[in-house]
Amino acid sequence: MTRTPQVLTETPSDLLSEVLGSMHVAGTVLLRAEFREPWAVTTPEACQLARLLPLRTERIIPFHIIASGSCWMELDGHAPVQLNEGDVVVLPYGDSHRLRGREPIVPMQVGGLLPRPPWTDVVILEHGGIGPVTRIICGFLQCDELLFHPVLRHLPVVLHVSPQGPADEWLASTIRHTAAEASTPRPGSRSLLDRLAEVMFVEILRKHMQGLPASELGWFAAINDQVAGAGLRHLHAMPFHDWTVEDLARRIGVSRTVLAERFKQFLDQPPMQYLVHWRLRLAAHALTSGATPIKSIACQSGYESEAAFSRAFKRHFGVPPGVWRRRSSSRPSIAGNAPPRFALSAIPPATPTPST
Repeated sequence: MTRTPQVLTETPSDLLSEVLGSMHVAGTVLLRAEFREPWAVTTPEACQLARLLPLRTERIIPFHIIASGSCWMELDGHAPVQLNEGDVVVLPYGDSHRLRGREPIVPMQVGGLLPRPPWTDVVILEHGGIGPVTRIICGFLQCDELLFHPVLRHLPVVLHVSPQGPADEWLASTIRHTAAEASTPRPGSRSLLDRLAEVMFVEILRKHMQGLPASELGWFAAINDQVAGAGLRHLHAMPFHDWTVEDLARRIGVSRTVLAERFKQFLDQPPMQYLVHWRLRLAAHALTSGATPIKSIACQSGYESEAAFSRAFKRHFGVPPGVWRRRSSSRPSIAGNAPPRFALSAIPPATPTPST
């Protein structure tokens, strides 16, 4: 019989907050749609949609709140999803999708309904016939794509939430509050709506994590595991510490073998490889968002030389750090970003990492 390892409980807490903070998740509510039967609209992929909106990033996560009425959402290759009043649907990867009423009709491209920016308030879209109305609040979450991908890539294509029961009352209340603020703006609504969108997203991720079956794999499932979750919390809390597998296993209270097995099971890679990849993404973020010399970033990321760092960076991202920085300088960034949670320039150099 396999014994459950006795994991030490003295680990940094709230990994989800740490990671979402480093990703600079920022919410915004932009649209209030009033669709009357019969109606149907098509929304393009997030990168295309972002170009139609007054946003400064292409990495957006669309969400829809059904304020009243009901509708269907359709994605190619997936079964239609019925959405009812009080439901929220989040598309983590921003896939193109269709929203429609009861009757399947030829959809209208949503871009054709949007007014030209600038927008000073929540935009009202009206479309369809003269039948019953469905009201939908549409918003977006912006985040740092570099740090988004490795963490949330195991989420489903669609997160459909239909709050039910006492356990979901906080989420249901947040959804109702967001819909009410968007429908009847008051002083401070613009700022409040952005914060409500962020709170709602965190609540939805919590609900997703809590509902994962024991057989689930991926980053969110790893958080729920005693061993892998404790390891992740330590690595994310101190990403530039001189970690070894032995040190990490000792802090958690398990053997090296158990630690390696759990990381392999949930994340399909050893702990130190996960750490190297995360450090490289933090380094890429530093290259994008600041003017710290590449040599300093290499040293602070744990590499013996700039050349070793450049080789590792190119293997991971396909281009050298200098090319990455030049390309990134012309890309749009998220407005109002705070400094990254782990600012490279503020962290002492780590012991050199092997250049593998």
